[in-house]
Amino acid sequence: MVSSPTNPRVLMVTPEVAYLPHGMGQNSNALNAKAGGLADVSAALISSLYNQGADVHIALPDYRSIFNGKLSPIVNRELSRIRNSVPEERIHLAQDRSFFYLKHIYSGNEFENVKISLAFQREVINNIVLKVQPDLIHCNDWMTALIPAMARQLGIPCLFTIHNIHTVKCTLSEIEDRGIDGASFWQNLFFEQFPSNYENTRNSIPVDFLASGVFAAHYV
Repeated sequence: MVSSPTNPRVLMVTPEVAYLPHGMGQNSNALNAKAGGLADVSAALISSLYNQGADVHIALPDYRSIFNGKLSPIVNRELSRIRNSVPEERIHLAQDRSFFYLKHIYSGNEFENVKISLAFQREVINNIVLKVQPDLIHCNDWMTALIPAMARQLGIPCLFTIHNIHTVKCTLSEIEDRGIDGASFWQNLFFEQFPSNYENTRNSIPVDFLASGVFAAHYV
């Protein structure tokens, strides 16, 4: 299906399958992911928007092990639904070694999950948004929750969808050390305590990812 130039360009930012703490969600203990959850919802929405003529683009982590079929058939089925919904040129794979060789979607190590999330969001913020030039960005869950702050700074409408209430926290300096220019949109983030100014905040007051997505997004 070919979209007309007047159709809205929507960038869907999704980690494909929900990152969940152990014990949360259907089959989370077995798959370390929520089978039929975020990936299923994302796939259905992407397909529906595309069939209605929207110019849909998708930003995904390049989980090479997943794409090579090394993970659960259930997870691969969810991923295939997303990949088959839109033309290949509209799928933008974020590149970083932190998720190239993962054998499980969710890590039991919160530090690793934060690292993966920041790598994914860095690629979306620094490269994919500039390439796609979207009219609307749709972010999903805490792994994408810093992007609404950037979108608000750039004046791009952003929808943030919460699929579960899990969140993580880290300082602004840790975010910036991963290659994200937090200084340009730090005032749109939600901090654990009220931030007085940038310099006093960046090393000492953690950013709450999920709350930042809610705080900065135009629509939730």
